Amino acid sequence: MIPVLNTVSSAIWAIFAIIWFGISNATTIFVVFMTAMPLIVTNVWQGTRTVNADFIELSRVLRMPSWKVMVKIYFPTILPHFFSGARLAFGFGWRVSLVAETIGASSGVGYRLRQAADLIQTDQVFAWTLTLVVLMATLEMGLLTPLENHLFRWQKEAPQT
Repeated sequence: MIPVLNTVSSAIWAIFAIIWFGISNATTIFVVFMTAMPLIVTNVWQGTRTVNADFIELSRVLRMPSWKVMVKIYFPTILPHFFSGARLAFGFGWRVSLVAETIGASSGVGYRLRQAADLIQTDQVFAWTLTLVVLMATLEMGLLTPLENHLFRWQKEAPQT
């Protein structure tokens, strides 16, 4: 199911959203969700495939309860994959939300960009673009990277060869 959802373009989701929700914030939310969700699910799915089978076997031998297996084995293994997918989805979601807002919203940054483009206000387009770049860089370097470093401080880097 996920590969099928991955092949559907954001533009197609936007068209469906406009048909189903009209021009509203729900349109933007739906489009962002439908394009970002497969990224997260795919990464988490791949993360489940990297769980060490020996750890699972050992947990069975030691008769660990299933909740503890989830918390102590699956969760630490899958969390980096989830975080990676979420970061991809977050960045992609910003771009998609701008496109969705330019197509089917009556407010928001994408709507303002469309207005500026319609009125040939190049300075405003550049200002909005610069604002978004600074905002995304700030979120990435000021929030997401430190959060990732904190959450995965227990992981050792692979030695460079």
